[in-house]
Amino acid sequence: MASLNEPVAKRIGRLFRMLGSTFEGERRNSVAAMKKLLTDEGLSFNDIATVIESCNGQIDERKYSDADAEIIFARGVEKGRIEEARKKEQIVPSDYYDDDGHPRWDAIAMFCLRNNLRLRPNEQKFVDEMAANTVWREPTERQAKWLLSIFIKLGGRRTI
Repeated sequence: MASLNEPVAKRIGRLFRMLGSTFEGERRNSVAAMKKLLTDEGLSFNDIATVIESCNGQIDERKYSDADAEIIFARGVEKGRIEEARKKEQIVPSDYYDDDGHPRWDAIAMFCLRNNLRLRPNEQKFVDEMAANTVWREPTERQAKWLLSIFIKLGGRRTI
């Protein structure tokens, strides 16, 4: 957003006042000095007219409108929602995995044990055994796959 800083605005004000001079040379010099000043500052006479009309020192034509701001805000909100959804997909409860992503088998087995009402009898028996065994040792590769599949079936998440 372009706006006039105070020293430039004061110089333009002095030059503008000189336009009311009764001496023709002073008026011409004022216009020439104002053209040079505006060019040096990257402004135009139209910008000065806009400043005068808006009475707040800002060039409205170069600002965002309220409609633009609403569109930008809506895009930001949507982007935030998408980012939050991605984060939720990537979040893995730290109760069930170490920082390096390695499963905490005892916690996974206990989760399955607490939520075993939806399991078949053979799955319930397996989960009971795993809850006891994983306190002392890690499951075999085959047991780990089955326990992890039950964990996911009951609402748990994978690390990757």
